[in-house]
Amino acid sequence: MLAASIPFYEDPQTLFIIGLLLLVLFVWYFATEIERRKRNVGTVLLLGVTALCLVSVFPLKERLKGGIDILGGSSYSLRVQQHEDETTGEKTSVTKSQVEQAIKVIEQRLNGAGTSEPLIAAQGEDKILVQMPGVTPEEAKKIRETLERVAHLELRQVHPRSNELVGAIAANTEVAPPGYKVFQQKLKDSEGKTFTSPILLSRRVALGGPDVAHATPSPTQHDAVSITLNAKGGDKMIALTEHMQPGVDRIAIVLDNEVISAPSVKTVPLGSQFQIDGLDKPGEVQDLANALMNPLENGLKVEEERSVSPLLGAEIVKQGIWSGVLGLALTFLFVLVYYRVAGIVAIIGLILNTVMLFGIMAMFGFTFSLPGIAGMVLTIGVAVDANVLINERLREELAAGKSLKTAISAAYDKAFSAILDANVTSLITAIILFWLASSTVKGFAVTLTIGLLCSMFSAILATRVLFRWGVDLGILKKLSFLNLIQSKHFDFLGKRVTCVVASIVLTIISIGAFGWKKERAFGIDFTGGTRIQFLVGNEPISNVEAEKFLAEGNLNLHKAAYVQDETNPTSGHLLTVRCDSRDTDTVIAKLREHYPKLAEKTTDDKGQEIYKIASNHEEVSALIGSGLLMSSGMALALGLVGIFLYVWIRFEISFAVGAFVAIVHDCIISIGVVVLLGRELSLIHVGAILTIAGYSINDTIIIFDRIRENLRHSFGGHTLEEVMNEAINSTLSRTILTSTATLVSVLSLAILGGAALRDFSLVILIGIVVGTYSSIFVASPFVLWWSRGRNNQLRDDGIEAEVVTEAKPTTN
Repeated sequence: MLAASIPFYEDPQTLFIIGLLLLVLFVWYFATEIERRKRNVGTVLLLGVTALCLVSVFPLKERLKGGIDILGGSSYSLRVQQHEDETTGEKTSVTKSQVEQAIKVIEQRLNGAGTSEPLIAAQGEDKILVQMPGVTPEEAKKIRETLERVAHLELRQVHPRSNELVGAIAANTEVAPPGYKVFQQKLKDSEGKTFTSPILLSRRVALGGPDVAHATPSPTQHDAVSITLNAKGGDKMIALTEHMQPGVDRIAIVLDNEVISAPSVKTVPLGSQFQIDGLDKPGEVQDLANALMNPLENGLKVEEERSVSPLLGAEIVKQGIWSGVLGLALTFLFVLVYYRVAGIVAIIGLILNTVMLFGIMAMFGFTFSLPGIAGMVLTIGVAVDANVLINERLREELAAGKSLKTAISAAYDKAFSAILDANVTSLITAIILFWLASSTVKGFAVTLTIGLLCSMFSAILATRVLFRWGVDLGILKKLSFLNLIQSKHFDFLGKRVTCVVASIVLTIISIGAFGWKKERAFGIDFTGGTRIQFLVGNEPISNVEAEKFLAEGNLNLHKAAYVQDETNPTSGHLLTVRCDSRDTDTVIAKLREHYPKLAEKTTDDKGQEIYKIASNHEEVSALIGSGLLMSSGMALALGLVGIFLYVWIRFEISFAVGAFVAIVHDCIISIGVVVLLGRELSLIHVGAILTIAGYSINDTIIIFDRIRENLRHSFGGHTLEEVMNEAINSTLSRTILTSTATLVSVLSLAILGGAALRDFSLVILIGIVVGTYSSIFVASPFVLWWSRGRNNQLRDDGIEAEVVTEAKPTTN
């Protein structure tokens, strides 16, 4: 018997063996002190990793998985509802088995409907994520109804005095008898209009969904579903009806907590067959039959929904590709012009970094999403930072008169601690993001984490191996660099009071922005609601006119609709409308009615009529919005604490305080500027702010690392302020160049990225500028002030390094 073979990179056992071998080589590389052996082991390791990643990523269309924001489709965040006890009416906690049962039912329902294969995953204790790539917004609406339909069928006994008691209960002159509860029954008047009427039913369920053996459309009645009970259900039906009075006692058929009918018993006892009728909506009979065959034990509530049309998904892919290409091109040009031959080595390292990123994403089946693209572009900037640190160190070592081989070795050894510390702090925030963030931001966290690990590998190992081969083969004999930012002797700390006062003022203004903007400061991710988008091309729709039209129109909006128009060089204008979720359909219909081009239709490849300009929407419930706001605040707080503890361990308390104050300063001002610019805070901003928290400390760590190095080499006779000023001046070129490198890569997102990518890149751009400033003028002054309170003592790896106190007292 022949068995289908699978690629080796998909076989867990083979992957484990390959991974173990690569790990051995990795440890061997860092353990050996012999340069030639280090070069050879590094070469084998580099070739092995690159080959594995290249094999894993091809063919691209099969191996690289796109999310719904790229392929189009819908995503739903569902919460499993608590079950109500039949006797007491109290709600019980959701169990793991109930969540697993719900997932199984969802899969059966969606596959039974003939839709594309869904991605279903449990999240937390009572939440389920469902993603349906490739479905249209019209199909998404039907899928949502399928998901929320519990199909919880129950048969309950009607109280003999129901008609008499419900009126008294409603008037509060009587209470429901023990063991009974008021339900609502669907009825129709003489004109066929549906209304509801109260009815008093037993709390005890006589029989329910598990007792159903078969549910099929009735062969004799077009609006009915015929139900056959199993043997156990038949026994329950006999026990329920055998003592009833024909024509007097009634049984209510309850579906999803709503009474469908309550007929009187005609004959007793009843058997195992009955039917539910009155189903007049198209397809309702078949849908109910399918749902009854797969009932949910607990109800499901959609708390978040995202729907992206395939057309807009294609535009997002185009935006992502162009922004990525531009980011790489600008970064390569910057590195090549500034570092010349060493820049070529850095570019090869960046290419390897990209290959590894794609390979690992494909190997482990991670999905590429819009936030993931942002994370990928950002990791390019982070990888350049590491190369800048190494090349600037290399410049110093060559200037000190060392040979090229010795200078390369010394540069990597001295840059290692700064690269490690900078990447670990970013990894802390990425891991916290993955842990606490919603599915929207998890893609960014995954890509950022993988990218950071790949950038460390390519910068520390790959480029060093390339340099060593170049020297050993005689290809590299000397290196030259541009030196536009030379070390000066500015008294940065002498301006500390003025700069800190300016920072306090900016911080107060940023906090005040929330009081000024109020609810417009927060997007639907935090306040709840629906965001609707139309990609309208080159002819914009006036957001002022649209907002005025929606406000004046007879829409009966529950909440004001906010309209925004943005433009992108690659895809044209994007009209965004934020409204209350209950008004989604009304707003879309009115916009299509008022603007003819939004109502134009065409046919797809299946021959079905679709709108030329599709509408995408994202819905978040107010409850989950407040939860996301709380979890986002917790993620930010934990990120700050994690960075504080890491810097404290790696350096000491004075440095940790300075870094903490600077990060809080950067985050508040970055958020405040975004709000002042009229943007609404969303989950992608949370990812950006946490990224700033991890990234802005990179420059700070570069300065701290030089201060620590100066203390190790003893700056005897110098004041602490002089030592710190010297460290800031000697690292000034690195501080500016690393920030510039990241600015260059992120700038492509701001120019060509879509709305979400622009929101992300805007925060990052602001954060980089503010973070560069705070590293010099906020973090360092606080280190100085805090250490002065400890008698000018700075600890370095357990060794007390003391510098002389200032000759003159100072008030700063």
